[in-house]
Amino acid sequence: MKTRFIIFAVLSMLISCVNPKEKREEANRLWKDGKFDEALIAINKSIELEPDSVSNYSIRIFIYDATGKYEEEIADLTKVIELNKNSKSLNAHHQRAVARIQLGQYNKALSDIDYFIENISTDTIGSLAEAYLNKASILYKLSEFPKAKEFYKLTIKENDGKEKAIESQALVGLANLTKSPKEALKLLNKAIELDQDNAIAYGVRGSLFMEVLGNINEASKDLRTAIRLNPRNAILAFNMGQLFANYTDQLDSAVLYYEKAISLSPQSPNNGEIYMNLAVFSLQKGNLDKALIEFEKAEAIIPESDLVLYNYAMALSDFGKEDEALSKISKAIAINPDEAEYFNLKGSILLDLASMDDAEIAFKKAISINPRYGTANYNLGYLFGQLNDHTQSIKYYDKAVDLNFDLESTLVNRALQKFKINRTSDGCSDLKRAYSLGRTDIKPLIDNRCN
Repeated sequence: MKTRFIIFAVLSMLISCVNPKEKREEANRLWKDGKFDEALIAINKSIELEPDSVSNYSIRIFIYDATGKYEEEIADLTKVIELNKNSKSLNAHHQRAVARIQLGQYNKALSDIDYFIENISTDTIGSLAEAYLNKASILYKLSEFPKAKEFYKLTIKENDGKEKAIESQALVGLANLTKSPKEALKLLNKAIELDQDNAIAYGVRGSLFMEVLGNINEASKDLRTAIRLNPRNAILAFNMGQLFANYTDQLDSAVLYYEKAISLSPQSPNNGEIYMNLAVFSLQKGNLDKALIEFEKAEAIIPESDLVLYNYAMALSDFGKEDEALSKISKAIAINPDEAEYFNLKGSILLDLASMDDAEIAFKKAISINPRYGTANYNLGYLFGQLNDHTQSIKYYDKAVDLNFDLESTLVNRALQKFKINRTSDGCSDLKRAYSLGRTDIKPLIDNRCN
């Protein structure tokens, strides 16, 4: 018993020698040096020793914010608010609003920022102009564009030229709201003139060059400048990935920036779109297993995205997983029942499952949404051909031809249906036309049936 007591006493002394203040200072130093993992270990130890210290949580909040762990950051900010029961914790509410923006929790963010605005006082660290700026950004995300514009203008008025960075950010917000590319460019140029270190201004201008003005060289230049100014911004990395993916076909570089965006902000709802893009790239490389994992991740993040579900369904169908594909495309249609392509894909899947009646209904629904949809008419031509209803098959192939849909294939298929009902001359005319369009592989068929 005596030995055990001595060991316990020694351990107690060792534990008591760990100074929470020293651990907090160590964590603060490591955080400033960008050593986030080590900083987190140190501050966790300090919190373990002093679980009710607001100073401890404040440092961990900085670490979580820098590493994109916004859920954890929000939890710590809530803890700070709870510990400061006798104060209004305005700065914690403001920062929690910013963190919630990153997670797409816009209504909750609006509640926090309104609380800050309503209770702001002279001893508050954040400014009213900064709060107006964040409120404007939230309103923009909530598609309340007139109110967003109002608060961006209030930001500039309240700031009154005091902080160029805040006014510059407000000008970026106004640029996002204008419908005129020329006016947007003018506002972004002014934002950069005011604050040449405004990474977001360069990023937005780069996106404008890329997506609207078609100037890829200027877009690349601006996005690279933005990333140099703020290398830890996930949205900038994503936009650079978009440039490589959609405008230069440098898919390896696109993947590099997409993966960087995920690592910088692992909890961002934007990662759903990134995983969808990565899945499509994996399919192009023939890596089905990886693509399906990436589609699964995309759906987990944005389960209500009909576009993710549509692409997921196409991938599953291409690799013979028809039942799963049908489930995904049915969910996409439930979310967006006005997209003809979704019904066409559903029809194709049902066709592969030999559910002919349901496939016919789906294809006809696609045509009712878009009467000039050649693909669905072609597919109905094929379906009725499989059912040996050659007259109906020819009727839909006729529509596909009128719509100039994949003429070579449609003409050949229509010719084969015409042969079935002894319309040999008409069928041969279709074959010869297809041959003249480049279907040289049908020469033996022409020689056999038409000469």
